[in-house]
Amino acid sequence: MKPEEPLARRHEEYMRRYMGAQASLRAYVLSIVRDFHTMEDVLQEVAVAAWRSYDTYEPSRPFVAWVLGIARNKSLDVLRARNMTPLLPEEVLRQMQEDTASLGEEWIERRRVLAACLEKLTPNLRAVLELRLRENIDVQGISSREGKTANAIRKLLARARAFLAQCTGRTLNVGAG
Repeated sequence: MKPEEPLARRHEEYMRRYMGAQASLRAYVLSIVRDFHTMEDVLQEVAVAAWRSYDTYEPSRPFVAWVLGIARNKSLDVLRARNMTPLLPEEVLRQMQEDTASLGEEWIERRRVLAACLEKLTPNLRAVLELRLRENIDVQGISSREGKTANAIRKLLARARAFLAQCTGRTLNVGAG
């Protein structure tokens, strides 16, 4: 094994986790700095700082919570550098960080469960659902493309949605209990 391979794997692991946390990071940082362009600058600093200190990250802790701590510190640093004060008190920012972290982890888990349930769909149901949702083709377009009636396509989509609702609900309830 080449010496750079473990580093490459670690970087890939970091990027996967960071990308999964991005929606939570964007919302949290924007709530502190209140400016889109400043948020973008802070997020760049967060990405670099998080990578530099990734060796200190403890995998038993949720990544989102860890990286939100870095984001809070970087956001406050930027506000201080611009002689601005946070709109919200420090204790409110900490509570928002905790809330955002728990929602972020929950969102990641829900996406993982949904992906697993999508894999369980029959190929026919999955294909119709992908045409509708990924390719944004309307029912009539799918009907023409698949050589089926629009009503048959609606029934397939309803069956796929019902299966996904049941599968995700069952999986998430089992995990919660």
